[in-house]
Amino acid sequence: MLPDLGEYNILEITDRYSSKKNPSSSTWVYDQVVGLIKLGYKPLTLSPTPIIPFKGLFKKKFWVYDTPSVSIEEYNGTKVVRPGYIKVPYNKFIRFSLNNLSNCLLKHGYYKDIKIIHSHFGQNGFAALKLKNKLKVPLITSFYGFDLGSSGKFYRSYYVDLIKQGDLFLALSQDMKSDLIKYGFPEEKILIHHLGIDLNYFNCSARNQEKFILLSVARLFEEKGIQFIILALSKFFEKYPQEKKNIIYKIIGGGPYERELKILIEKNKLTNNIIFINNLIMPNSREIVKEEMMSCNLFLLCSILTEVGGKEGTPVVLMEAQACGKPCIASFHAGIPEVVINNETGILTKERNVEEIAVAIETLYFQHSLRENYGLNARNHISKEFNHNIQVQKLAGIIEKLINDKYNA
Repeated sequence: MLPDLGEYNILEITDRYSSKKNPSSSTWVYDQVVGLIKLGYKPLTLSPTPIIPFKGLFKKKFWVYDTPSVSIEEYNGTKVVRPGYIKVPYNKFIRFSLNNLSNCLLKHGYYKDIKIIHSHFGQNGFAALKLKNKLKVPLITSFYGFDLGSSGKFYRSYYVDLIKQGDLFLALSQDMKSDLIKYGFPEEKILIHHLGIDLNYFNCSARNQEKFILLSVARLFEEKGIQFIILALSKFFEKYPQEKKNIIYKIIGGGPYERELKILIEKNKLTNNIIFINNLIMPNSREIVKEEMMSCNLFLLCSILTEVGGKEGTPVVLMEAQACGKPCIASFHAGIPEVVINNETGILTKERNVEEIAVAIETLYFQHSLRENYGLNARNHISKEFNHNIQVQKLAGIIEKLINDKYNA
């Protein structure tokens, strides 16, 4: 256990920490913080909030950000500060934005009794270096995929300092560990640490439905691969037109790719079979996801590597669905094969392969016993490898080892 000094002893740094306005944001960080509190730790979350100048000048669609505040707020049993900093959303202004972020963390993250900093996402790890050096404490940086994919190439030159000064780097999968090594991070400083699911919250309670429900939960971006699932479903209906009356595909989430998806749906005459639910604008967004996962028959997320290098980590929704005992159709992409075990907890397909996705839908739609068997395997797999309680205990052990190494050196 960390020394019991001061009100807070762990500083968590993350983008868009969960809030009343954005309850679905960074839920895995929130869950980790709650887990650490239950173990007796005293974490404080620092969630810097971007202030975008002249928003109207930019074509990019922005997240719905919280209102910046330098006061410590209580959010569902956790403590969080959301200080504002100026951010320009163009890659050529990364240095300007990162410098502002770094100064924000330095100004609002200095609590003298902090024993360790845990930054979520690589750019936040880099931005926390000034604060780390001022506090003279170890720094853990967790990577999630976004920070090594399409955006990672813009941060790469800044990671040089993080590589030199960071104490430990956490990867979600072996695939991500390999990416970190390619970026120059030393293998001896990299640990694989899985995210975890609350198995009491996501459980296998049965829900009766008149229709067979396919489900995807995702931020609607190109790299989530929803477009290929839509095309695969169209191909399935071409072969089995009589099944159109029996199947509904629900897509939960929102994002800039929604318009393209709706055009594709209309083009393939699937309007009556596909329902969009934007839970991101609803106050009970997490409960909606839980209820829909427990009610569905089959979960799908066929992520892809985009042309600009966009890449997943280990999608939490695939863990949540399997915790609910649902077989999954997903892709051989990034760390997904460590989450969904091919031909054991679901079926994995090649990226962008509409034919393989259609065959997987056909297989799991018509073979009830196989679907049930995969669902049981899925729950067992998540309970062993992605169990929230186990993973928080492992994280606590990682934190304590770094602290002990520092103070006993």
